[in-house]
Amino acid sequence: MEAENVTLQPKIAADWSLEPTTHSFSNNASPVLKLFLTSHDSRPITIYNEFMIPSIVLADGSFDIFDYTENKTVDQIKTRYCDIPPPSKVKVPLREHLFHTLYPGEPVVFTATFGTSKTPSRPKHECERNQSRGVHGLEIGHLYGLRPGKDWGFIRWWEYGEKDEVINPPGGKLDGREMAYKHKKTPHAGIRVKVEELPEIRFECVE
Repeated sequence: MEAENVTLQPKIAADWSLEPTTHSFSNNASPVLKLFLTSHDSRPITIYNEFMIPSIVLADGSFDIFDYTENKTVDQIKTRYCDIPPPSKVKVPLREHLFHTLYPGEPVVFTATFGTSKTPSRPKHECERNQSRGVHGLEIGHLYGLRPGKDWGFIRWWEYGEKDEVINPPGGKLDGREMAYKHKKTPHAGIRVKVEELPEIRFECVE
């Protein structure tokens, strides 16, 4: 019997870092949170990364921050981002900045500033994105643990090949509206990344 041609999903591993691990309230430069994604497939793949972006995960409050000084979890302001499709007659541009090519064994890094918000205020509307990207509730002299949380390690759309060839297939350039809003239309099943296995990052806050 002829064997079925089964496409195996590429394995994508995640790692992260916080540099530096001391957050100074008197320093205008906040630490940088870095998320590294590495493909272990034998071929280049291009992902459409709309979820696994540290700034968005921070704004969503999906990371867990534990206060070791007071032995409690730090409450975060959680915002929800609603990307509502415009009317059908409005052309939706392709969000090319969300496409990233992962070459075998070569990490791709996504970064975000990590520190207390300069303007810690709640969004006026539940669907408004929190532009501050700030971390709330941190206190001077406390030791913290940054934990990955869960429910954000998912690559919905991916394809074999490099970015330029993927967004410009033989049949014509990918459609911006379909990519942004028709989430069930994908060339392959999505890839789950085991972000819950990321190690805790210890950091402290000083004056």
